[in-house]
Amino acid sequence: MAKIRILPDQLASQIAAGEVVERPAAVVKELFENALDADAGRIEVDLQAGGKRRISVVDDGSGMGRDDALLAFDRHATSKISTFDDLDRVRTFGFRGEALASIAAVARVELTTAVDAGDGVRVRIEGGRVRSVEPASHPRGTRIEVASLFFNVPARRKFLKTPATELRHSAAVVQGYALALPTLRIHLRHHDRTLVDVMPAGEGADATRQRVAQVFGTELADQLTAIEPVGTTDGGTIWGFVGGPASGRGRRAFTFVNRRLIRDRGVMATFYRAVRDEWHSEEFPALFLFFDLTPEAVDVNVHPQKSEVRFRDNAVLDRAAAAIRTGLRGSRGEIAAGFAPSGSHPAVPFAWQGSGAGAGERASAVAEGDRLAAAAYQPLDRSPVPLSGRSGEVRPFRLLGQYKGTLVLLEGPDGLYIVDQHVAHERILFERLRRAMRAERTAAQTLLQPIVLELAADEALRLVEHADLLDEIGFELAGMSGHAVALLTTPAGLDAADSERILMRLAGSPWEHDDPRALRAAILDGWAADASCKAAVKMHEPLSAPEMEALVTELFEAEQPYACPHGRPIVMRMTDRDLESRFGRR
Repeated sequence: MAKIRILPDQLASQIAAGEVVERPAAVVKELFENALDADAGRIEVDLQAGGKRRISVVDDGSGMGRDDALLAFDRHATSKISTFDDLDRVRTFGFRGEALASIAAVARVELTTAVDAGDGVRVRIEGGRVRSVEPASHPRGTRIEVASLFFNVPARRKFLKTPATELRHSAAVVQGYALALPTLRIHLRHHDRTLVDVMPAGEGADATRQRVAQVFGTELADQLTAIEPVGTTDGGTIWGFVGGPASGRGRRAFTFVNRRLIRDRGVMATFYRAVRDEWHSEEFPALFLFFDLTPEAVDVNVHPQKSEVRFRDNAVLDRAAAAIRTGLRGSRGEIAAGFAPSGSHPAVPFAWQGSGAGAGERASAVAEGDRLAAAAYQPLDRSPVPLSGRSGEVRPFRLLGQYKGTLVLLEGPDGLYIVDQHVAHERILFERLRRAMRAERTAAQTLLQPIVLELAADEALRLVEHADLLDEIGFELAGMSGHAVALLTTPAGLDAADSERILMRLAGSPWEHDDPRALRAAILDGWAADASCKAAVKMHEPLSAPEMEALVTELFEAEQPYACPHGRPIVMRMTDRDLESRFGRR
């Protein structure tokens, strides 16, 4: 007997569904895109059990007649393309003709549609089999209901997450299209609770900013700086908005190609590189970037979910990088300036904002000399400082002083040790915070004034999903109207600003945390690394001799005294042999 056989159509459809439909959010995406291609002006999405039990999408688009309503469920049935060449100029969101067939193969589907109000048709399909076709009264447009997703593929259904998690993913899909298409009226409900409700805002950059305010709140919208339009070689345009440094608290980076939300690694790498080069920072601000290109300039047929694209001209990314860089400079209030003539000085002298006794006098001395860096710290005449690591080894060091308010210099038994004071303090605080927060229940402090977090629907859902665990760690949250969440308590030892920053990052985190212990560990390490970096002593901050002694003493008591939580080195050693060699004595 032959070993190779042709699979039955139903089994083939179920296999194909795995590439297109992986969770309820994928169903929402495909149905939403069908509504957009039907020129809908209003789209309503209704979910039950996060979409696992039921998904309903209603639009006021062009609708379908009886024959088209049936044919739409056949594999590779589409009105969007007819020849291979059409793939090079796709103008619609959908085009493969796979979505409805794939969804119908693994769910119970009911489609009601009408081209003319009142004269419609209803089609019921279960597991890929047509159960009934009948006339139905319906307004112009389409209503499609998907129930019991993966009811006939239990192996796939068991991989679905909790209703709260699946709901959050669906909300993110709807929000993405709300940002891309400010002309639409969009409504998302879950068990009669409204999660997204945005009114048409019009067209253009101002309308897009208004839509950002509708989704994320006015605080973020007010922080945005326009990315001025940049032309491409094919006649397209790249434009958008970028946030200021404060907007980096959440992970809000959205890229749209011809209004299609994508997750393209090349575009994001371009953005990250621009931030690092312009800001010298790992704090990435909010980004809303739009590529309005001719269809021939981009290939959208490179990913099953159409979440990635390929630009036919690689120069598009170079132009995007230039536009983003200009926007980043504008978001920090930076403007181009010429070189000052030789011997001239800034109108406002630079001064270090030092801390501790004598900081004011040091800053004044710098201002009087109009110099960016003042100072030569003389070696301190002090007795050796015995530093004992966890191994118990006693290492006698002599404190020499501080170099330009940044590096602590130590004379060791085998050479010169140079300690970066900022990353050393960061490591110390990191280990202090992590030890405190690893307690079974973290001590909390009540805020005198609650902090109100303005969030999008999916971000609020993420925090609510983990509210009990967050309470154990010291965060008490309270829901407010809309998607706002009030922060009532923070972990002891963590200030309000750091607490807000951490929660915003968690709200926008792409990670999935089914294991509470894994979530706790990730949050605690994230807190400690972030909070310690913000609180650590800064560069160009003069320290007294006792402060330097305390710093290096506690550093060498740390579990890992040689690298900060982000991997940067803390201590550099120049051995006696190295120094002698540099002076030609060896």
